[in-house]
Order: sequence, then structure tokens, then C-alpha cells
Amino acid sequence: MNAKPGSNITRRTMLRGLGVSMALPWLESLPSAVAAPSGSRPPTRTLVTFTGMGFHSQHWWAKGEGARMELGPCLKPLEPWKDRLVFLRGLWNEQANNGVIHCMQTGNMLSGAVMSKTEVRTGVSFDQLMAQRIGDRTRIPSLVLGCEGPIPGLQDGHPLLYSSHISWSTAVSPTWTETRPALAFDQLFRTDRNRGDRRVVDAVLEDAKSLRRRLSVSDQQRFEEYLGSVHEIEGRIKRAGKERDPGAWKPTLASPDRPRPADGIPAEIPEYWKLMNDIMVLAFRTDTTRIATLKYCNDGSAETHTHCGARDQHHQMAHTQPKELVPLNQFFMSQLAYLCERMSEVKEGDRTLLDNTAIMHCSSMLHGNHDSNQLPIILLGGAGGKLRGGRALDYLNSPNRRMCSLFLHLMDWGGLELDRFGDSNERLTGI
Repeated sequence: MNAKPGSNITRRTMLRGLGVSMALPWLESLPSAVAAPSGSRPPTRTLVTFTGMGFHSQHWWAKGEGARMELGPCLKPLEPWKDRLVFLRGLWNEQANNGVIHCMQTGNMLSGAVMSKTEVRTGVSFDQLMAQRIGDRTRIPSLVLGCEGPIPGLQDGHPLLYSSHISWSTAVSPTWTETRPALAFDQLFRTDRNRGDRRVVDAVLEDAKSLRRRLSVSDQQRFEEYLGSVHEIEGRIKRAGKERDPGAWKPTLASPDRPRPADGIPAEIPEYWKLMNDIMVLAFRTDTTRIATLKYCNDGSAETHTHCGARDQHHQMAHTQPKELVPLNQFFMSQLAYLCERMSEVKEGDRTLLDNTAIMHCSSMLHGNHDSNQLPIILLGGAGGKLRGGRALDYLNSPNRRMCSLFLHLMDWGGLELDRFGDSNERLTGI
């Protein structure tokens, strides 16, 4: 860590800068750590997943409620999870209807902001606003993953960069999207790969000696107090899970339960997407982050999904909507079914990780012929007991059908309550 005298360094910041790469349970007991919102209940995680260019226009639907809920062919992989699913019809981003180019219907997916047609300028996405306001509760404020790299250049003078990013840290800067599984893993569990597999406390003690000289006077005093507590902290590590307050929450994992992925990107798309799903779940299980986005493919994606029987590129199929598009759409939904399965297996007290997560899947248009007057949106999970599944809600003719109204709910559930966001100052009815 390159600390400068006079800089304001907190214990949590120092841990990040000293090669500490995991949110181990003992960190929760430090005076400077931020506890779970309730102190004893697991936190609510927020996950946004995205696939570009919508779905087959005739087969994306849901109706009914509860056990009698019916899902259209595109949603069939989620049949076992329909009691955890809320189908939302009719929501939109009004500013995405000012152009018919794919990129101009994607760049404000999570912000609802006005997009410039001549330069890259949109708005901060709600996930990154959460990361900026409450992301200090975990080691990584947010995790942004993708399974396809950015699309460069212009189309009819419009920035194609909009098509490649749904998460934006500033109005002009998309959040770095990690597409390589091994580096995504390292982002969670290592800040310096050269440090090997030494224990966290060992790394802190070694680095603390060289860091101390570069701290301001006031920070040195505070840091000396910290060093005096290291031996006690080592004892806490040994006692973790034994003498811990039985009512306090801690992550289900204190270290990764899988090896680091191999370098590079898997050649087969199903293997690739599954691996990124697993890394994202691992981030939630270890409480390394509570806010994540996972973009499976770009809007305007040129991938050919031969594993689904596709003969054309995704972009072409989205426009022509052949019957082969339905199996491809089902492959997209199978990713969510897999996430539900994995999360439901993780017990967190009397709930599961799925119960404690709010998942929103979205696309930037209803179908590939640029219909963004309504967006295909589904919610999954329990949002910490605040979201009831098994419902289909129709907002198409509602006076308030803004996506930003939904984002206000998602932020509420994740622990950030705002009076307004983007183009909305009211929440959706019926959620």
C-alpha cells in the first residue's frame, strides 16, 4: 500500500492494502468492521444478471399465481423455481426509446439516465451507487463479471461501448467488467498473487513493519494500537466458530471451497458461464461482496451458440426469431435455475442464500427487433424475506412503470433507502 503521511487510513483499508484478500469471519469482530444490518441475521445480497437482445416474442410470458402459475416456453427451465419467481411485464426506461440502435437501448439499463448519442455519457447505475454508499460493509464493494468482452467503435455515430456495459461507476466510465474466471477468483481472494498461501495475519504482521514508517503521526498511533491487538486477533481466528456469539451471523465459508480456475477462458460457453456463476456464488458465500452484476452476453452479441443447436449468430437470430431461438433463450434461463439451485443449497440459519438474495434478470429490449417499450424482467429469490414469489405482475398500463422504481425496491432490500433514483421518486405498487 502506498500510504502518504496525512492520509486517512482505516483499519479496513489497511487490511485491503496489506495483501489481505478475504473477508474472514474474525474481521467482523474488529471494532472498525461493519456488521450485518441486523447484527444476527444474514445480509441481503443484490444480484443483477443480463442477456442481450431480449427473447422470442411469442414465448416470453407468465400468468397465474402460486402453484397454478404457468410459464412460457422461454422460462421453462425455471419451472422448479416458479414459487421464487416474480414475472414483471411492462417496465421500461423511457430514455432508451430515443434511438433504435442496440447500444442506445442498453447504456442506461441500470440507471434510466439520458444517453449522449455523440459521446460516451450516461448515468451511474444503481448497483454502483449501492457500492459507493454501502459497499464498505464488505472487502469488495461490488463484483462486476461478464462472459463477453466489450464491443469497440461506433455504429451510425453512436458509441457501441453502451452495448457492452450495464454497470457504470460514473456517467462517463463503465465499471471494469472481469471476463476471465481466474482473475475474477483472484479479485475475491488475492490482492497479490506473489504472496502465496500464507495466513492472513502473517501477511499483516510482515507488511505492517514496512508500512508504519509511511504513516502520518496520528495514523501511526492508531496503527500501534492495532499491532498490539494482533496476537489477540490470532486467538480469535483459532476460536472462530467455537466461542463466537451463537446469535451472530458469519459467512458459510471462511475460504474458497474450490481451487483457483485455470488461466484463460473456457472454450465451451456452457462451461464458461457455469464457472462465472460459481465464482459469483462463492463471493456471496464468503461475504466478500453483497452487490454483484453478471452480464452473460452483450447486446448485439455475435456469439454462435452451437451447443443449443444454433446455426446463426445470436444477433441474427434475435432479429429473425427462428424456432431455434427458444432453446437459446432456455439456455439463458437455465443459468438462473442453476443459481437458484446452488444458492438454495447454502444454509444460513433458518434460511438459505437464495432466501437472502434478490436476483433481477433483465434485457434491454423485449425482442431483437428493438422493442424496448417494455422490458423482459424477472425477479428471483427472497430478498431477506421481503420478496414473495409465484406471481406475474403487469405494469404495462400503469401510470408508473419506470425501471428506476424497481431499482428503489432493490436498493431498499440491499440496505440503501433513497427518496429517488434516476427518473423515479416512487416505488412500484404490488411488489
